[in-house]
Amino acid sequence: MPTPSDSQSPETVEQTALACYLSTVVAMGNCMAEVCPSVGSMYRDRLLKLPRRLGFDATPRALRHSREAVETDLLEYSRTASAWTAAGSKHAAGLLDHLRETEESLVASADLQNAFLDDLAEHIATSAEVDEEAQLRSSFKRYAAGLSSYARKARSEKLAAIEDLRQRRREIEAWLAQAASSTFIDSETGLLNRAAAEMRIETEISRKQPFCAIVVGRTEEGSAQQSMKELGDRLAATIRPYDMIFRWSQNQLATIFEASEAEIAARVRLIAGWLTDGAANTPATVSVVEYLAGESTGQLIARIEMESRQPVPAR
Repeated sequence: MPTPSDSQSPETVEQTALACYLSTVVAMGNCMAEVCPSVGSMYRDRLLKLPRRLGFDATPRALRHSREAVETDLLEYSRTASAWTAAGSKHAAGLLDHLRETEESLVASADLQNAFLDDLAEHIATSAEVDEEAQLRSSFKRYAAGLSSYARKARSEKLAAIEDLRQRRREIEAWLAQAASSTFIDSETGLLNRAAAEMRIETEISRKQPFCAIVVGRTEEGSAQQSMKELGDRLAATIRPYDMIFRWSQNQLATIFEASEAEIAARVRLIAGWLTDGAANTPATVSVVEYLAGESTGQLIARIEMESRQPVPAR
């Protein structure tokens, strides 16, 4: 007797497989946002767009491109999260060293206090053997003055240690607030920043596949009438849902296409046209820099900087 799976048509099997793939993508995106909210949410948003894209294009080619995009995003996320964790670990190590020093200082202060009290007890015991009342009063006055002086000094030292600990607490709170917004996100545009872009370039180089960096620059003509966030939104509307946009410089954005320059030439021309199409005319320039086999991250970044200084206007 045939099982239910035996009676399914190839189309049904493909749709079932696609549904499983999409649900896995969504689950991974949600997990990334839970593990490291400050950077994971950026990647989750990209992954959540894949189901909508594949809803219109569920071909094997689209599935392959989407799988590769997911793999790249996961690798990039792991590197970003690792860098974030490393920064936190370094800060925590410094904090532990300081707390250790504070502990040693407090222990030394306690030892000094015990020594003083032992000495005071010994003097009081000796004074108890004094017969003359005047000598006894004079001795007690000296001990009282010494005790008051020590109490003031101990109080001052403890207050200083407490204030130092409070300052450390404020530093930790400030660092956590900074970490919550992530050092990999540009505050003006909400896009990933230059550091994240350089990490993505390292990731792409490690994959040993052809890729290009596309740099879109806002021209002087458009600087007064358009923010970089607006330019980023317009660029995002012209590329695939899972392509990330980075803030490359004060007036430049960048994205990565996993193909050679020849393969994406027509696509880049279309994007350049879309950027300046319609009423929302965007004075911008577009540069394409292809990775050359054997280049290091630093060499490619230097070439991007040089070649994007004189880009071709996108109009």
